[in-house]
Amino acid sequence: MKSPIKLKIALQDFPNKYERTLLKPENVNMFQVHVLIQHSIGWENAHLFEFSDKKRISTFPGGIPDDLEVEFGFTKIIDAGKAKLKDVFIEQNDAQPFWYTYDFGDNWEHKISFLKVTQKDRKVYDGILVCVKSTGKCSPENVGGLWDYAAFLQTISNKEHPEHQEMREWFGLEDEKYDIADVDMEEVNFNLKKYFHSKYWNKVNLDMY
Repeated sequence: MKSPIKLKIALQDFPNKYERTLLKPENVNMFQVHVLIQHSIGWENAHLFEFSDKKRISTFPGGIPDDLEVEFGFTKIIDAGKAKLKDVFIEQNDAQPFWYTYDFGDNWEHKISFLKVTQKDRKVYDGILVCVKSTGKCSPENVGGLWDYAAFLQTISNKEHPEHQEMREWFGLEDEKYDIADVDMEEVNFNLKKYFHSKYWNKVNLDMY
């Protein structure tokens, strides 16, 4: 069995520490990386995304190509489904950290770093996808970005806030506490394996569900 690629995904400027460390096959393309990040985080693959070699100033913008690029002269987007992680970010970018931005409205920016694969990693890696470390709960989808997420946390924890009940109902909370450290690793890995074995593993567009 070939050695996996080990990635650490760290959401930037988040109120709490938020990271995922994943093992994956070396031949994955960048669209597959996008979807497995979505599953490991707990988001819904509901928005556009971009990979880049530098934060905000990209010499490799990779995502979903759009006709607007041609019509308005936007920077050419490299099709994530046709770009291999190993080719672009290991060989061409010398395995330097790179960036993943999800939802251009909320603008969630993640720094992705390559880590050394250990003997322990090789023992748990079974040739598919596995999350070996997970820290921090993700924000709700469409919460509005970093500042709005901070306001969301304050609102749901303050019973005196006028929008307290409405906000909790929006998120589907009843009496339970919202724990920013709560991550279900078993569920994360179940979803990763389900994705790997599904018909969507080789599907390379946003219309996945």
